[in-house]
Amino acid sequence: MACSACQPLHRQRSPGNGRGQQVPEPRRAAQAEVHRRNPEASTAQQHLFDKGHAAEAAARPIAEGVIGEELYPVTGTSEDHPHLLASLDGCTLLEDVLFEHKLWNEDLAAAVRAEDLPEAYKVQMDQQLLVSGAEKCLFMVSDGTEERCVWCWYHADEDRFKRLLAGWEQFRQDLADYQPTDEVVRPAGEAPEALPALRIELTGDVQASNLPDFKAGALRMIEGIKTKLVTDKDFADAESTVKFLQKGEKQLEASKQAALEQTASIADLFSTIDELREKMRAKRLELDKLVKAEKTNRRNEIQRQAEQNFQAWLGSLTSPVPPAHTLDVAGAMKGKKTIATLQSAADDEVARAKVEAQQEAKRLADNKALIEREQGDYAFLFSDWRELVQKDAEFIKLQVENRIAHHKQEEQKKLDAEREKIRQEEAEKAQAEAARAQQSAEPTKVEVQSAEDPRWPIDTSRLNAAADRGAALKPASQIAQPETVTISKKEYEQLLADQVKLYALLDAGVDNWTGYDDAMASLKAA
Repeated sequence: MACSACQPLHRQRSPGNGRGQQVPEPRRAAQAEVHRRNPEASTAQQHLFDKGHAAEAAARPIAEGVIGEELYPVTGTSEDHPHLLASLDGCTLLEDVLFEHKLWNEDLAAAVRAEDLPEAYKVQMDQQLLVSGAEKCLFMVSDGTEERCVWCWYHADEDRFKRLLAGWEQFRQDLADYQPTDEVVRPAGEAPEALPALRIELTGDVQASNLPDFKAGALRMIEGIKTKLVTDKDFADAESTVKFLQKGEKQLEASKQAALEQTASIADLFSTIDELREKMRAKRLELDKLVKAEKTNRRNEIQRQAEQNFQAWLGSLTSPVPPAHTLDVAGAMKGKKTIATLQSAADDEVARAKVEAQQEAKRLADNKALIEREQGDYAFLFSDWRELVQKDAEFIKLQVENRIAHHKQEEQKKLDAEREKIRQEEAEKAQAEAARAQQSAEPTKVEVQSAEDPRWPIDTSRLNAAADRGAALKPASQIAQPETVTISKKEYEQLLADQVKLYALLDAGVDNWTGYDDAMASLKAA
């Protein structure tokens, strides 16, 4: 952190000032403030500043007792983010602990006790911690005495730092697009000129009255009321006129009641009064309805325009998939009365949602890059990447590893099955070849011993028939009886398997092996 001597806060002006009002100014007002020179503080403001600085200085020793180190007030800028400025009420020599003081306020003191600080103060300390690189900040509210002093710790948070930087970036973009406009003072409404007081004197009949003149003036006034509302002045006039007409209705009713107290019934007088009162009432209701309808239209138009602008911006945002957001212009405008406050609330909500969407878009892009980096040659396993990128990074990494490992296992199973199939086919082929070779050799009677019948013979009918034919051609003394060997079925099957293995080795060129000759010599010697 680059530091400088501490200066009075209200004299500093920077888009990235780490200090500020307790409640952030509306976005348009803040942008306008950057475009004009800061006014000098009024006497009342200066008195408040002086009182706050005095309480801060008196509370610093208390804070040093809590922290256990000496504190120094400094103002600094960030080396990593030069546009950010922070004015610190106190900082330790190692710049690892900060001190932030606020003048005693019962509501704020209660928030400190509950460790639930208003967001504005959190944002201020976020910037101070980011600029200074400190680990934590002691937030204190006091009047400079230990009797009225409460405090709590606030710690650095990387996620909040990211939101803070994104917010300043969005503000700079909005500031670049901002066009200063003349400050518009909300016009004061003007009601029609007051009607002359209605004077009535009665005995048994009307003795004196200016009713004809009053009626003519009242009708002219009512007919001259403007009902086409366009400008803010029109709205202000209409609201004032509604109040004026409502007052006129009451005055007519009062005149009527005063006349009734003087006589039983004067039809013409009362019918005229009723007529005028009804016209005033009708005009008042018409105007009131127009004002409310137009306000609703203005509100809806501001909301529609804000949402349309945000969607257009969102369409231009670079992101693997459309980022989720929580834009709620209608909610932000709730409770706002004037066109200016409605527009400001809509602008602020759009700016907040832009920051949120930008952060989400970056997260999605990082997750997409993670998938591409980890998938290697297995991109075909991640055709659902649009859904996958919306998960958290740890889940994605584990999912990629599991999918690739499972795929490799399945591929190995297929390869093993294919090899086993080939081995079985080769074994069957070798067995068939061995059987054919056995049939072409000199027949030898072989008895196979089964597990059920140790003396169960194999079928030797063909061998016996050949022997019989030989006996018919040679004398009995010259016919050699076939040799027989009795082995178990298991031994017979082992001999066939060994024969298959031998043929397989010969086919593979085992006779070319350097130790083949030695093996054959050892076999013969045995």
